[in-house]
Amino acid sequence: MTIPPFDSTGKNFAYWWNIQGEWVEEPNVRRGGESGVLRTTDANGHTLYIKHQEGHIYRSICHPLGQATILREYKAYCAFAKAQVKTPKVIYCGSLDKKAILVTESLDGFIDLDSWLTLCRQQNTSAEIIYKVLEATAKMLARMHHNRLQHNCTYAKHIFVKVSEQANLPVAEVALLDLEKSRRRLTTKAAALHDIPQIKRHSLLNAEEWRYFVNCYEKAFGCSLPQLY
Repeated sequence: MTIPPFDSTGKNFAYWWNIQGEWVEEPNVRRGGESGVLRTTDANGHTLYIKHQEGHIYRSICHPLGQATILREYKAYCAFAKAQVKTPKVIYCGSLDKKAILVTESLDGFIDLDSWLTLCRQQNTSAEIIYKVLEATAKMLARMHHNRLQHNCTYAKHIFVKVSEQANLPVAEVALLDLEKSRRRLTTKAAALHDIPQIKRHSLLNAEEWRYFVNCYEKAFGCSLPQLY
């Protein structure tokens, strides 16, 4: 996959690497390199997140000498977009020598699933609206898995939701964050049986909500998965 050297407005690697902002994830050393994320605002007032990495590589059969981890993440964003799975919009991705950056736009109006569920409990939100979100989440994940895409880290903190109203009816939107560990599996079922149980272990869904979610997922996925109960 060829990555354009400029973004849609002609800005290049040097421009984005030197942008200043607030570190939301301080640079830390891992995989033999350094990685961190800063937050900034563009000229139109949109919040952007810039992931900086230096000497941060992964090796595979296709890349025995190593490739910047960010480039693998960028490819994941492209694959998820093709599968019609909503993720933050990629503004720019690039690498130079041992440095690499990925610039994404914030998901305005979205909130992580656990924070949203906590608000629902506090505000006595109707079960109808909660089930709308769970159904939308199940359909999105089934679509992802049908494309043999495995997120690999489907914690509630990486599932973001937004509920709006259209024609006096609640409409739920769902998006996924943090695609760094995602991969493509040989089968759809392998992807499903890895990702879905993680939600049960790493979310605030109660037993009734979990059963409803799994039921919606099985319908969207197209087969029964008794291992999920």
